[in-house]
Amino acid sequence: MSFLHSFPSIFVLLLSSFCVHITAQQAGFAAFAVFNETGRLPAGCTDGYESAHDEVLYTVPYTYQQVLSIIGSFANITWNRDNSTTLNGTDNTVGTARTYDYFGIRLIETIKTYEKPANGPYSNHLPPSKTVEDHTIAPSYNPAANLSLYASVDSLFANPICSNTAVALNFTVDFCSTNVTEAGAIFHSLHIQDALTLQEFLGNETFTGCQDSYGGGLWSRTDDNADRIY
Repeated sequence: MSFLHSFPSIFVLLLSSFCVHITAQQAGFAAFAVFNETGRLPAGCTDGYESAHDEVLYTVPYTYQQVLSIIGSFANITWNRDNSTTLNGTDNTVGTARTYDYFGIRLIETIKTYEKPANGPYSNHLPPSKTVEDHTIAPSYNPAANLSLYASVDSLFANPICSNTAVALNFTVDFCSTNVTEAGAIFHSLHIQDALTLQEFLGNETFTGCQDSYGGGLWSRTDDNADRIY
């Protein structure tokens, strides 16, 4: 059974009613007002929001070029969401936004940094020195959970290690939310799904280690605490 079919149903329930447009009576209205009026996120966390950070670290036993063949297009998110994405500009270009529905959720993500060199940003440590992809996430709201969130940083790093026989991935998000605990769980689940689905698409082999790697398996880091979770 694939990971996607076994993913806990609570994840879908947490996200099932997100939308971008809300009314003044709903939580976190200020962030939506700024975005709707200017097209930009608020500077920092606006009133009613708190800041938080989450990371998922994962290593796949495939070359950088193999990984890039899956993640190399901002328009193609079959490996982590679906393939119904629309762009408002040129693929893989700073300023381009993608819009898509995820379990009925309308999400808008805009590229801030996009660097995917053919041979990768070689580095044997995390956090890596160069971003593969960094985008913002427009304000979203879940009325069932009374939770609003937006992200100024949602980054994916990919560093070839082990003489390019493996790639160390780092999914990092810095976000603001009216409920950072629930929002953190949502982002964490999303990025774990991304890592495992990417591995499945490439053949589902598991990384077992090498001399110059930082470790194997799936790791998470919430704030400054690192724990092996899978």
